[in-house]
Amino acid sequence: MKTKLEIFSSEKLQNFFVNLDNLFDISLKNFDDLKDCYDSKNLSIVFFEDKDFVEEKILKNVLHNENFIFISKEHSAFDKFSKGLKKNITPPLSISKFLDKVNQIINQKKLTCKNIDFNNNVATNNKTNEKIYLTQAENLILSKLLNEKVVNKKSLERDALHIKEDLNTSSIESHLNRIRKKLKKIDSDFTVASKDNNVFLEIINQDK
Repeated sequence: MKTKLEIFSSEKLQNFFVNLDNLFDISLKNFDDLKDCYDSKNLSIVFFEDKDFVEEKILKNVLHNENFIFISKEHSAFDKFSKGLKKNITPPLSISKFLDKVNQIINQKKLTCKNIDFNNNVATNNKTNEKIYLTQAENLILSKLLNEKVVNKKSLERDALHIKEDLNTSSIESHLNRIRKKLKKIDSDFTVASKDNNVFLEIINQDK
């Protein structure tokens, strides 16, 4: 299952995002939809051409939603409501730069699965407070699994390890084994499993 991505922009800019539908479950929206979506739980991109397209009240609301990323040349409107905003991308930008920024923000979000909290490359058992540190690749793998539930191995190799799809490699399995060992070390209620070229999170039977 792909990560849901809502994109708010003018119609003429929406072609920029067409090639991303193989990576995300994309929903294209216009600026008028923002007033009903400011509390969205989905990852959302707002592509501003002109800050005047959005009423100040709506802009203030979306700026305080951690699920929103903003693309704009003009920062003054953001500074008025949210000093030091770190989720703004300044154009021009390539698809690869855009994807890197999106993945970075996904990785920085605090996520929870069963008894484990993930935040800033650290996994913490929320019952015992035991911690483990994750590499950037390990964090990206777990973030994708937490957001998408089931992920193809080739997709993980491409997105987390930057390995070309036509190369045969066991590198992803090495990363998955290290993640399993780290989760076991902090007594996680789940582990990482793989079957039929797919990777997913598997709940551990607590009765054993």
